[in-house]
Amino acid sequence: MSDPTTLSQDGLRYVKKPSGSFISTPRAESMMSCFKCGKFKLPSEMIVKRFVGKNHRICAPKCS
Repeated sequence: MSDPTTLSQDGLRYVKKPSGSFISTPRAESMMSCFKCGKFKLPSEMIVKRFVGKNHRICAPKCS
């Protein structure tokens, strides 16, 4: 289902986003997930973008 305007067999119009990366490091408490891709990064490796009236952290510069 590549066209987002068509209905799938279960009645949904969207495709599920793939899950992000798995955290297995001891510094996992200081990591945040990217709003766009879901991968976990340190806050120093992310930038803040405004989306739908809220600030969200995304990977810098890959997702920007």
